[in-house]
Amino acid sequence: MGEKQTEDKKMPFWGVGPMVQAITLVYAALAGAATYAWPEWFAIHWLPYPVVLAAGIVLVAVGLPFQAIAGCALMKAYHADHLVTTGVYAICRNPLYANIILTLLPGLALLCRSWLMLTASLVAYVLTRRWIRREETYLEKRFGQPYLDYCRRTNAIFPMICRR
Repeated sequence: MGEKQTEDKKMPFWGVGPMVQAITLVYAALAGAATYAWPEWFAIHWLPYPVVLAAGIVLVAVGLPFQAIAGCALMKAYHADHLVTTGVYAICRNPLYANIILTLLPGLALLCRSWLMLTASLVAYVLTRRWIRREETYLEKRFGQPYLDYCRRTNAIFPMICRR
């Protein structure tokens, strides 16, 4: 009976995100502190500040609404106990994680002019790849063949516009 309860238990909405983000946030904060303490080592000096600032603003300006769109779509599907495979989920199975890795973390790093903070994206990617299997296993059990079909046509993290 206890085994059946575990099997039927719904995964929390946030999945493995809080674990990944907590560790990544600590890493990014330490990288930012190191950049502040030793700017001659870690600050981005090889590009003009206006270029770095503009790139950071663009990435964050694109990333924040994207995060909201993907989050709303996931929340709606989660509450309906539905597998979402359309919209931003048609190009990437995990657009919330992808967006953090590809736009928000790099954007914040650029706004801080820190190449060391840019490596936080790598930390987030590695942690996500390591722990995402928990979510994938849950979704495979929950949705079965439709989820497996979705996996075959859609990358986990890096968006693809077209995949056969």
